[in-house]
Amino acid sequence: MKISNAIKKLEKVGFKVTNDEELRSQLFVARRENSTHVVEFMKNGGNSDQVTCIRVKRVNDQDDIMTDYFAGVWCDNITQAIRVAS
Repeated sequence: MKISNAIKKLEKVGFKVTNDEELRSQLFVARRENSTHVVEFMKNGGNSDQVTCIRVKRVNDQDDIMTDYFAGVWCDNITQAIRVAS
């Protein structure tokens, strides 16, 4: 799925999508008002405009790279992520 389509789909159901363009970040974060979950996804490498690594996690969850713990649930597509975050 293209990044622009993913953003539109998330915004359609009430998520606000942010990205730190100053740092040319590949990470996009979507959150609903008063929600305990966030949807994160990344831009695929290179000149691609495709979404990859879709994840839903709680707002305060933190990854721990020392123990290979990655908080949240990995999803196959944006629709599944929306359902998990609801």
